[in-house]
Amino acid sequence: MLKKIKLDQDFGIFLDADYTVHSGSCISHQTYELKDVHEKYGGFPTTYTPDNTEIRQLWYDDTQLDFQRLGTDLGMDVVTVSSILQPAGNIVPIHRDTFFQINKRFPDDARKKIRANIYLEDWREGQFIHYEIDGKWYNSTHWVAGDGFLWDSDHLHVSGNAGFTDKYTLQVSGFMK
Repeated sequence: MLKKIKLDQDFGIFLDADYTVHSGSCISHQTYELKDVHEKYGGFPTTYTPDNTEIRQLWYDDTQLDFQRLGTDLGMDVVTVSSILQPAGNIVPIHRDTFFQINKRFPDDARKKIRANIYLEDWREGQFIHYEIDGKWYNSTHWVAGDGFLWDSDHLHVSGNAGFTDKYTLQVSGFMK
């Protein structure tokens, strides 16, 4: 399931946030959680390191944001909300979303888990998301703030910032209504 979406709201809370409080590599869990994905491509390349896979991710709770409104706008029961600053020159290698936080909180819930990935600023050169549908790959570029995708764990994707400015995205995860 993959669907293009548009979220119309003020993104200032995410863009003005202090991303210096967290920095980490997105591959810290990928190397062991997604071995089935990597084996398909001959294994996880050693050229991906913490230095070129950095993200700065912030988490929000329902005292900071209106989860109810987000859920109504996106057609989901919201469980987690985070924003990511992807510094220029960094990549999130091929992966699928595993919904770790949702599975941890709701291990027996069989409802369909989904994630909205929303661009917080207009596209700039070098920024992209590369995503797979039924074995065929597509590119997302030239977006406008608020554009995004809603997907489940069936779609592999890559996030890249080969540009010269930071890339900001919003991740809203939960259960499909």
